Amino acid sequence: MIQLNELRIGNFIKGPLTINGVFYPDLATVEPIELQLKLEHFMWFKANQDLFESIEPILLTEEWMLKFSDAKEYDLKWDLHQYITVVKRYDKYFLHFSDKGYLLDVKYVHHLQNICFALTGEELVLKQKHEATT
Repeated sequence: MIQLNELRIGNFIKGPLTINGVFYPDLATVEPIELQLKLEHFMWFKANQDLFESIEPILLTEEWMLKFSDAKEYDLKWDLHQYITVVKRYDKYFLHFSDKGYLLDVKYVHHLQNICFALTGEELVLKQKHEATT
């Protein structure tokens, strides 16, 4: 389960939505979809604490990495920023920061987004050919 303090506007998560883009956890027929958080989502969380139990993190995958950057070196390395590279090794994703050799194991898309923002002060954005789910 995701903790509310882990999320920021712009993070990608998985949750049940209606056609109008409103969270609706009580409908069993609503399949969780991937979406990018907006300010109104946080207002729904505040109004309905139980809603938070229905959202899930998105596992970081090669497909998601390709939404942020083109693959380099045998599709196992992605440059996200001047100082940030993500490398896939042994089915895990490691964020390499700067030339200091810092490696962080990153498991979820929202964690990658938050770490990149914390290190650079800039949002990690999707490449133009990939569009965010609303």
